[in-house]
Amino acid sequence: MYQWPLAGRQAELSTIETALASGGLALIGAPGMGRTRLAREALARWTASGGVAEWVAATRAAASIPFGALSHLLPGSQWLAESRVELIARVADRVAARTAGKPTLFVVDDAHLLDEASAALLRQLTAQRLVIPLITACCCEPATDAVAALWKDTAVRLSVGPLPPKAVDRLLDLTLDGRIDPLSRRRLHRLADGNPLLLRELLADTVETGALKRRDGLWRWRGGVPARARVADLVTARLRTLDPAAREVLEMIACGEPLALAVLQRLADQQTIEAAERSGMAVADQSGARVTLRLAHSLYGEVLRAGLPVTRARAIWGRLAGALNAEPMRRRDDTLLAGVWQLQSGTITRPDQVLEAARQAIGRFELDLAERLARAAGPGIDADWLLARILSYQGRGREAEAVLPAEPEPTSEPPSMRAVTRALILHWGLGRTNEAEQALDVGSGQDLTEATRSWIMLFDGRSRAALRSAEDVLSLPEPDEQAVIWAAMSGAMAAGLLGRPDRAAAIAERGRQVADANAERFPWGQAQVGYGLCMSLHTAGKPIEAARVAERGYRRAVASNSAMMTAVWASFRGIVAKARGDLGTAQAALREAVALLEEEDAYGLTRVCLAELAGALALTGDAIGAEDLLARADEHVGDHNRMFDAWIQLNRAWAEAAGGMLSAAADTAAHAAKLARDTEQPMIEAWCLYDAARLGAAVPDRLSAVATAAPQSFAPVLADAAAALATGAPEALDRTAGVFAERGHLLLAAEAAKLAARARMRNGRGSEVRVARERATALAEMCPQARTPLLELNDFSAVLTPREREIARLAGSLPSREIAERLGLSVNTVNNTLARAYAKLGVSRRGELAAIFVTDGA
Repeated sequence: MYQWPLAGRQAELSTIETALASGGLALIGAPGMGRTRLAREALARWTASGGVAEWVAATRAAASIPFGALSHLLPGSQWLAESRVELIARVADRVAARTAGKPTLFVVDDAHLLDEASAALLRQLTAQRLVIPLITACCCEPATDAVAALWKDTAVRLSVGPLPPKAVDRLLDLTLDGRIDPLSRRRLHRLADGNPLLLRELLADTVETGALKRRDGLWRWRGGVPARARVADLVTARLRTLDPAAREVLEMIACGEPLALAVLQRLADQQTIEAAERSGMAVADQSGARVTLRLAHSLYGEVLRAGLPVTRARAIWGRLAGALNAEPMRRRDDTLLAGVWQLQSGTITRPDQVLEAARQAIGRFELDLAERLARAAGPGIDADWLLARILSYQGRGREAEAVLPAEPEPTSEPPSMRAVTRALILHWGLGRTNEAEQALDVGSGQDLTEATRSWIMLFDGRSRAALRSAEDVLSLPEPDEQAVIWAAMSGAMAAGLLGRPDRAAAIAERGRQVADANAERFPWGQAQVGYGLCMSLHTAGKPIEAARVAERGYRRAVASNSAMMTAVWASFRGIVAKARGDLGTAQAALREAVALLEEEDAYGLTRVCLAELAGALALTGDAIGAEDLLARADEHVGDHNRMFDAWIQLNRAWAEAAGGMLSAAADTAAHAAKLARDTEQPMIEAWCLYDAARLGAAVPDRLSAVATAAPQSFAPVLADAAAALATGAPEALDRTAGVFAERGHLLLAAEAAKLAARARMRNGRGSEVRVARERATALAEMCPQARTPLLELNDFSAVLTPREREIARLAGSLPSREIAERLGLSVNTVNNTLARAYAKLGVSRRGELAAIFVTDGA
């Protein structure tokens, strides 16, 4: 790793400069916080301005010798025969002669290690104003009174605390030459706790061991903290000073943190507990009437647990579980802790408790832990049902089917939830949609099963039936709260896809109220309702509002530490940014979604995320990258998410356009529109038809029909825009650009403004042309990475027919035979078309074509 910049310390540096001008400074802080780095920066600035400086590093070895740290200032060996007063006077004279009346900046690093004689000498030099002291000292280390007086007597005492989060982010981004997924970033923040040394060593260890690995341009941390010497030494050095009993208390806290004091008091005496707390490594917190203990730093627990022998660790967890079960279970989390501790101990004494702990782990988004608990609680019919559900949430449908109990068997699981579990596995896990819907035909709990049916029908491409089913659930007098949340998600999405934005908003609001009121019972509820609202806003052509919803949901998901929830919100962030023309943000967010979905993809979203990422690359002109991603998306083909077939095909169209095959791209976009129509998504169909027009196809009557059928949707805007593209009338194109810009569709606005400017250049007045060009330039600069055919269109290429333009663009870099193979034409047809293009453009060589088919800056 290269040298880090001094990030996040601007306030400290300002204080240092002021303090040095007024008489000295003490930098006090914990190990690794950057005291030495700040002192070096202060010294560099002092000497750069012409000042004289001394640097002294105090050590434990030198502290055993009088004047050991400052021996280089003493007058030879004869000082041993002099009194301390005489010696200090002679040293002062020598320092005064050397500095010529100007004080020396005297830096003492780790001043808490100074011997008393050196401390006295430094205080005398300071009192005579011969030196300006700048000392660093560790707040965790003891110091003699003479040494401690150094920082008590200085003009300013500055506590060097943790780095602010923004500074940590800057260091992470500088160190790793790419993005870090948000959960790994959050974990590094938590473990380093603003300590730059810990952060640096954590990064070094995790990168070297492969725990932190880059894939698709994104760094992802998987697994525990590596048990490497660099990080471990920072912790174990403090443990060596503890007696065995106090260390044992810290080990118990590490295995159970936050550990209730009442539980710990059953396992250790009060005096030892107090000794552990006095060591500074344990901290007591109070919540209501309960006092808990945790380790002072998150990393302490990681290192302590990693260093425990397996048998000792199991014994500690077994003792903790026994002590907790001896107390009344007053809090909901007590059951989860008891179950986890039994699991860690390797001995299950209460299978029912472990099973309930697995249910609670699901609610906390810890699916790996939930799986381990469910397996440990088995065998048994209840454990099998729960394990099947957990595996389905992880996207492991075939494994879930293998453990799914046969019907009917006695179980505590309600029939409706058993039906839902079986249906989810059959549809998303195995793609057997008909069987999934049949599994939902149970006599009781129809609100839950119908809400699930609505969800399945939506993703199967039956939006109208999905909306009807969702509204049936929402119209019940007293529906189950979970059913309301599920129905609100699918209903809002379906209404949005059908071009009914007002209905979508009302459904989402109904679901939001229920989800907010039951946030603890249904941890996924707020996110699921939010997905429905975000989708409906996106399809309604409201990317600004959709981006707000996605950003709010994304922040909540990261805070919850759920990979799956964060992945879905990241995908929405990317899709909405792509619609706006913010292609850099779109690519980063979609890469993040793909990386996170590798761990959990319960609903088969990897395919559409890869395709949307391909589309974002294609819109920048990266045809090869887009084609590679589409090939990866095709590996995830299944029958259970027909809803996204049109979306994927539309991104394929843009990949073809990036490769220069505009006629094929227009045909593919038209085919995507047909897929959208077949899957009852008229709003997606409208988008596909408009994109076909952007790619050069004639505007179909179908777009007007969709607009007429959904007058409150975004389809009428798209129909008017397509008509403006077809006529080329500058006034209509100006209106189109204005509407798109107001709605937040900056890329579409830039294209329309570009066409309007080009039209005015042919027959407009000078002032109109200038204004039009300036507007087009301003909008294009808001989408700096975009490279679409309409943005690249210039006055030269506009004189060609679509087929001539397509072949001429390819001819700038490809021979006629390859062009013919790509477009399915004969070589003669390619050459004849190219000859006509030469004549219209007034060129004679292929090399001249490449210069024509670039963005002209308008």
